[in-house]
Amino acid sequence: MQKKLLALAVASMMSAPVFAQSQVTLYGTFDGGIRNQSNVDGLGGGLLSMDSAGTYNSNRWGMKGSEDLGNGMKANFKLEGGFMTGTGVGSISGGLFGRGQTVGLSSKSWGKLDLGRNYTSIFYTTGAYDPFHYKYTGIIPIAGLDGARRNNTITYTSNPMNGLVIRANMGLGEVVDNNAAGRNTELGVSYGNGPFSMGIAYGVDRDAADTVNSKQWTIGGAYKTGPWEFMVGYDRDDNMSLAATGAETERKVTWLGGRYKMSGNNAVSLAYYNDKRDATAGDGTKKLWILGFVHNLSKRTEFYADIDNAKVDGSMRAAGSTDNSNTGISVGINHAF
Repeated sequence: MQKKLLALAVASMMSAPVFAQSQVTLYGTFDGGIRNQSNVDGLGGGLLSMDSAGTYNSNRWGMKGSEDLGNGMKANFKLEGGFMTGTGVGSISGGLFGRGQTVGLSSKSWGKLDLGRNYTSIFYTTGAYDPFHYKYTGIIPIAGLDGARRNNTITYTSNPMNGLVIRANMGLGEVVDNNAAGRNTELGVSYGNGPFSMGIAYGVDRDAADTVNSKQWTIGGAYKTGPWEFMVGYDRDDNMSLAATGAETERKVTWLGGRYKMSGNNAVSLAYYNDKRDATAGDGTKKLWILGFVHNLSKRTEFYADIDNAKVDGSMRAAGSTDNSNTGISVGINHAF
């Protein structure tokens, strides 16, 4: 159960009636686990580790809050940082709140508008048809397909319209005399009504030097019946140099999988991901199978375990390696507060 904290630091600046309608929530997740993986380097060596940002669920801590402005409108904010399990140091570069920080307004009539460092529309759309719902993000090649977050972002999210949700974001590049340089623009549409859900999103990225243009799109869907849930998805990312003789790279990721909620507090998930890359520096493919098990010890604490195997070739191998397979096993506990 999340602890509700009154915003005492700003009490002196707010009238009593308004203060009574405002609150700040402290929240987070802490994942502690052990992972053993084979063939992690060119010599075929194995690695037993704990110092990660969370194997099953990314570690985070944050504060969020809202103020009721009346007439169905609210002012909202969110500050979120990450940390490493074994050392406590920050897990994402960029400062105390590297996972994201936003401030904005929401309305019952027109939706939500946020400003700051935020997740992209592609990230939000894809998560709905990832079989593991953005768990094991260090193993599964889904969450970071478009970088997940952008700085200096304006994000709009519509209210649900009979199951339809529209998302749009623009990340400002902040380059002098060139508004296109460094800019990220994305649009996503999700639909969920009954057992079916689906989503599609498209985005364009330009680097800060305005020399590389990236175009990405994704589509997928899910079907749920009783204790079963099935998902399938596809993502394609094309990077093209704007120079006359520039190189092009292409990445295509296809996945399918499912989840079965067993009797009691147990669930098992199985998925396959095919990550194919074509580039001037070398082509490569990674074919990943992952089987995961979760047992809910309580509403806030989970025991998890997974086994995963990846077949790799070309540029996807570790530098200097001739091995084409690696296997990982993870066990741990994830606690939410």
